Amino acid sequence: MNNKTKILASGFILLVFGVFLSFILLGKKVEVNAASVVFYGQPYDVHLSHALDEQAIQRGKVYVTDEDGNKVDATVTLSKNQRTLTVENLKIGKYILHIEDKSFRKSSVNLKNQKIEFEVIEKLESIKSVKELEEYFQALLNKHNQNGVKWKFFEEERVEMKQSTEADTASSGGNHSTTNNQVEGIDEGDVVITDGKYIYATVEQQIKIVDAQNPKNLKQVATIQLKGNGYPHQLMKEGNYLIILLDEFVEDPRNSHKEYYGGKTFTKAAIYDVSDASKPKLVKEFGQEGYMNGVRKYNGVLYIVSNYTPNYWIMKDAEVELRPYIVEDDESNPLEIEKISIIPSSTEPSYTIISAIDLNNLTSKEVNTKGYLGSSSTLYMSKNALYLTAFDYGMAVPLPIDLRVTTSDSEAEKSIAPIHSGEPKTNIYKFAIDGTNIEFTGTGTVKGNVLNQFSMDEHNGYFRIATTEGVAWGNQANSKNHLFILDENLKKVGEVTGLAKGERIYSVRFMGDKAYIVTFKETDPLFVIDTAEPSNPKVLGELKIPGFSNYLHPLDENHLVGIGYDTEQRMDSWSKEPFTVTKGMKISLFDVSDFANPKEQDMVIIGGRGTYSEVQYNHKALFRNEALNYYGFPVILYEEGKNEDVKYKGLGALVYEITTEKGIQLKGNLITPAKANELYEDWESSISRLVYIDDALYTISPKEIKSYDLKTFESIGQMKIK
Repeated sequence: MNNKTKILASGFILLVFGVFLSFILLGKKVEVNAASVVFYGQPYDVHLSHALDEQAIQRGKVYVTDEDGNKVDATVTLSKNQRTLTVENLKIGKYILHIEDKSFRKSSVNLKNQKIEFEVIEKLESIKSVKELEEYFQALLNKHNQNGVKWKFFEEERVEMKQSTEADTASSGGNHSTTNNQVEGIDEGDVVITDGKYIYATVEQQIKIVDAQNPKNLKQVATIQLKGNGYPHQLMKEGNYLIILLDEFVEDPRNSHKEYYGGKTFTKAAIYDVSDASKPKLVKEFGQEGYMNGVRKYNGVLYIVSNYTPNYWIMKDAEVELRPYIVEDDESNPLEIEKISIIPSSTEPSYTIISAIDLNNLTSKEVNTKGYLGSSSTLYMSKNALYLTAFDYGMAVPLPIDLRVTTSDSEAEKSIAPIHSGEPKTNIYKFAIDGTNIEFTGTGTVKGNVLNQFSMDEHNGYFRIATTEGVAWGNQANSKNHLFILDENLKKVGEVTGLAKGERIYSVRFMGDKAYIVTFKETDPLFVIDTAEPSNPKVLGELKIPGFSNYLHPLDENHLVGIGYDTEQRMDSWSKEPFTVTKGMKISLFDVSDFANPKEQDMVIIGGRGTYSEVQYNHKALFRNEALNYYGFPVILYEEGKNEDVKYKGLGALVYEITTEKGIQLKGNLITPAKANELYEDWESSISRLVYIDDALYTISPKEIKSYDLKTFESIGQMKIK
């Protein structure tokens, strides 16, 4: 069997990668890039390397038929650049898109009648066999080798999601702190949590359990030591269960390719019964291969998302398991093939793995795990769906040649041909969630890249997403910022584009039907956007002030707290060009009651250049007590010295009372000043979190927990962590 026949037999490859047609006629090479499947209700896009005649559709040169050749009443439109066809309003079934000869704008392109087959599906199908999975990766490998890629090693990029939704942001609980979650009722977990009696804190490979019922007499009652190379990242509480989310590296004793890899990394959940906090008992442990992308907990169900890339580049040298391993208690097995699917048009060697488990029924409920070939990064979850994004850099991606119309043996041997997808864009994947049931429901695409989870939001059935397109630095800065609104099928219904050209997004917050977007390059524009009419979003107002906010937090429906940096314009002595430098940390109170004229009602500058706080890139570091209008965070203080160097001044935490009447007022200064000749902060003394229980405030660092009166901030107690 020759190469052409072999590839023709592998219809699966054509199905999952999409359709790629390549023709050279009269010196012009025409390329067509399109998926071979599309979800019902979503647009089907076909990208062309050459522009079509703008009248091609009206003249009947481009049309759609069913698989029997009958013309169907589909909506076919041509993009402004005349290189993308979009087909819509089709029922479930198989179709053919016809592009007749002389459809292209340039007369030198004389492509004969072409037929692009595709299918409108209702549900994503799983892979049918291990052989099909091997063909998928082999096709990728062939193309990488052809392009001269020499694989020495490959390691998944671990996603560290930076923080900057809904107006009903997570409340701070009744008599104790809760995690500052993006969406109320959906827990994200944190490195320190409390249940109102005990404080649970991660310290290196351990979890410390501290009895905090008497703030004058703190007691460490237990330590959970993680086994092997496990490192905790987040903690959650569900009833009497303490859930530890961790990454664990496991050596592979069978490994004979140590130059490539030396073991496996797993994302795990270890669930402990802490009904007796002094005697935590492990009741269940499960996990999945790959690095942690994110976790959520809603209605007693835990959801875990990880990213994993198998060692497919050594397929020729060794037997490689291409499926991710799943661990439950002490058993480890590859994920069942019927639980693996390929996201339409994906050409990724990476998996997105999603697991769900009912925490209220651990004994009888198994873990539901599914794997999807298609990488992902930023995660947002509503009460109805889980959304994942994947940034497409618009670079060359491998796609197969359709051998039904390409007859060259040399072309057939390539099996996958490269094509530039064009502009950088963000692919959006939507998964419906119902308890432990997870179902992939569709994909969408928008221009640009998202900043973080706060760039996304679901409201009244619509999905809203803010992106930055282009480059925002250097003399060639061409960036622009957008807000897109998509319906439940991830079809774009409205947009605001071209905001703050030359700048990029620094923070986003959605509150009800309003979107607040902060961009920055030299000043800090705060845009107020009305999305009440999804098909016609509008910019209502804009505020420009020095500095920028990394994080926006709702105070009430008419006020926002911004946390970021103060900035200053300076002149470069050599180039005589102006440039911007960050100075001290900045807290702003924004009044948006007049949407057309947002105002900075109050602001506070903390420290000088070099000052920083984890809350600027991790929203979970924000302390809240809404009954007292308290907002606080850990902070490391620096100030600018001579010759633009910085000098360490101290570390600790600050607590502010923030109200619309009084503005921003410092209530608790818990800073320990720097000692003489102390040049840098001590990591073990750096506060990671603040929590409260009843009338006491607690600061937690790797070496100690301190307690304070929540009203006076006088010291009450102290306990060394051991």
